[in-house]
Amino acid sequence: MHYKNITKIAMSFLLTVGVSGSLMAGSFIDKQQQELSAARAVWQQKDIPSGMQSGDLRVSSERDSGADNVSMKLHNVNFDVVENIGFYIGDLNVTLEPKVAGNPVVFDDVESFIINVHSGTVVLSPQVITDLFNDHILDYWPRPLDDLTITTKDNYLEVEGGLKLWSWFPGIYLPANLGGNIVLSADNKLVYEIDDVRVLGIPLYGLLSAIFIDLDLLLSIDREGAELVDSVLVLDHRAVFPPPALAGNLVSASLDSDGLRLVFADNEAAEFSKPPVASDSYIWAQSGDPRLFGIVVVNGTVQIVAEDTSKPLRFNLYGYRKQVAAGTLKMAMNGDIIATIPSSEGPDYRASASTGMTGSRSNTTPAVKEGCINRAGFNVCEEAKLMVKAVKKVTMTKKAEKVAPLSTEARIALKDMKAGTCFNRADFEIACQ
Repeated sequence: MHYKNITKIAMSFLLTVGVSGSLMAGSFIDKQQQELSAARAVWQQKDIPSGMQSGDLRVSSERDSGADNVSMKLHNVNFDVVENIGFYIGDLNVTLEPKVAGNPVVFDDVESFIINVHSGTVVLSPQVITDLFNDHILDYWPRPLDDLTITTKDNYLEVEGGLKLWSWFPGIYLPANLGGNIVLSADNKLVYEIDDVRVLGIPLYGLLSAIFIDLDLLLSIDREGAELVDSVLVLDHRAVFPPPALAGNLVSASLDSDGLRLVFADNEAAEFSKPPVASDSYIWAQSGDPRLFGIVVVNGTVQIVAEDTSKPLRFNLYGYRKQVAAGTLKMAMNGDIIATIPSSEGPDYRASASTGMTGSRSNTTPAVKEGCINRAGFNVCEEAKLMVKAVKKVTMTKKAEKVAPLSTEARIALKDMKAGTCFNRADFEIACQ
């Protein structure tokens, strides 16, 4: 009898413990789900910088934030697209936009999205410009110029390297030097206005101009985004760099000892939130759906900072996996992801503060020296006299004599003119033979 009472008491105790355990487990689950629901509301909250969303938001889901791009701010960063070809960025506001609407921005497929630059300033150092030409623009064979070294100073860019006329003659590269300024054309392209050509140390530009011989008769540049027209090299910043393609309009371009400084100002009203980690150098993706390592970060807020805070972060788009794999990731309760990574290999470059820049659209012009000597050392007054004498020797109609020499932009347009209009080397319209 006593044994039966003990058994009943034990069974009652076990039943009470089991029920209490179930109730406690249920409360833990409820608490976790409540916390998760509160966190999800924060994660799903749209924090798109003003002016960075071009269209209406799509209906969001667990796998799609509804934003049509990744809004990103870069501050004091050396951003390499590939190898050393890239930019030093002071401050830049961009959107990474997938070519197929609704897709995430896939960092491992650089041809699947474009970088739309809204506002800010980038600098291409002389070394970057050198690598851009040697390793990308002139990366074909046969090529007319080889082993270039580029230097810059106030409103002037000098090129030193080897030259083959017509890409093959003579059989070896001849030592050559080119010089000129870079300005913006009306259709927002960079125009390298060459005013100095020296081969084997012999100045040829004045002679070629006097007899109406342009460089495009002697050289050929065969690369999308780069075209030699008459004696100017036209570079389209939207096509001349390795992918991803750039979008956005330039408002100014200038040369100084730091390199080529480009200013964008399509959308200066965009405002970003402060990134979670205070840093003098960072990349901050505030919204959108980036895909890294095959993982889509929905409505991602990702900040990238350097392990070594004594110098600007150097980020390599094509090699980002190596950098992230060697770094550390931290995830905050609100969904922020902080990636602390080692900088990629390359020079620790920091451009000086911009000087003399304005937000208005303007073409920079070479410094004017007194007298008749231009930047290349030619006597332009005497050269003008030679030009006049040469023009008088050309047979032309009276109507043609009244036509002024064409501008660089007009010369570019001539290439698209239909057959039936004839011009001589002085750019005067003449009767077709």
